[in-house]
Amino acid sequence: MSVETIPVPEPAAQSEPMPESPAVGRRPLPDLLPTGRLRVLVAAAGLAAVVASFAHFGLTGHALVGAVFCPVLVLLAVIDAKHRLLPNMIILPASLAVGLIVAASAPGNFLTHLAAGAALGGFFFAFAAFFPGSLGMGDAKLGFMLGLALGSKTIGATLIAFAGLLVGALYVLATRGVSARKDAMPFGPFLALGGILGFFLG
Repeated sequence: MSVETIPVPEPAAQSEPMPESPAVGRRPLPDLLPTGRLRVLVAAAGLAAVVASFAHFGLTGHALVGAVFCPVLVLLAVIDAKHRLLPNMIILPASLAVGLIVAASAPGNFLTHLAAGAALGGFFFAFAAFFPGSLGMGDAKLGFMLGLALGSKTIGATLIAFAGLLVGALYVLATRGVSARKDAMPFGPFLALGGILGFFLG
């Protein structure tokens, strides 16, 4: 006589929770700031930029723009080179400060500066949207700040930035080979270089 057995379903395996990845752009600002000797170098470069701005342009509103704009670019270049990130907590207040200084010191040129910022920021935004992985939204916001600070000098600064990026890419290919062609390069340091040179030399 056979005894009918009732199949008992095996307990469903509990899936282990996936570790949460940190949200891009949500890292605390203190974790992004340079430390040690690098912090000293960044502070020294920023101070040199402030002194150079007032020495070159005198006690003017344009010099005050440079005193805010150039040290911020130095800091953003270092952060982007290390973390591949351009923090909103630095770009947005700096853009507001630059805009207010331009509006107060040269109200007749403010719309030109605003249009230059909107054009460059919009171009980078569209480029990032159509070619994902090429540029980030931080680059677009930094482009807006560049245009807002530089006005008619924006085109020259942008050309310097792209030329620097091209030289950097060729250097990487020459030293690391063709396998490095897919490696992403941060654009922030080159935008910072173009912005600083465009401000003083344009």
